Amino acid sequence: MSLAGLASACDNAASQLEAEASVCEKALGIGALELAEEHCQRALGEPGNDILTPQVRSERLYRLAGIKRQQAKYAEAAELLDQSLSLEQTLSGSGSLQFAGRQLERVLILAGQGRWPEGARLLEQTLPMSAQLSEKEQASLANILQRYIAQLQKIGQTEQASRLQVAADSLKQQE
Repeated sequence: MSLAGLASACDNAASQLEAEASVCEKALGIGALELAEEHCQRALGEPGNDILTPQVRSERLYRLAGIKRQQAKYAEAAELLDQSLSLEQTLSGSGSLQFAGRQLERVLILAGQGRWPEGARLLEQTLPMSAQLSEKEQASLANILQRYIAQLQKIGQTEQASRLQVAADSLKQQE
């Protein structure tokens, strides 16, 4: 294959991945999770391909992890999210908003698995970034905190619940 042919094949592959990502977004927009899952998976391409930039790959892994979480496929969601977290830590560092957003997704996955103490520890690590979140993200964080506080109290983890309550109260004051 000539160099021009190889470049054309790469362009076609990249275009196909973009088309899959577009269908994924549209499916998500109408709440068709199974269709979104299928097309978001395809939008990642083959493992190990270099067609996607690390930033785009991280974003697509994050999106697919969120879909898997909504479908209660927690183990798959966690695996995808771990890949995205690894990329994001390299790209923007563990102090970035992108990393914090992925950490919060991980907290939701842990909640779905009933792993409340582990999720609470991760939440506590993410809380210092809360002031930089948008209003919508802060509202989501407040809801997550309330769910965690209630569950931690139910399982007798009152100290962790108290620490999260302090964070929730602080978040309310920021509003």
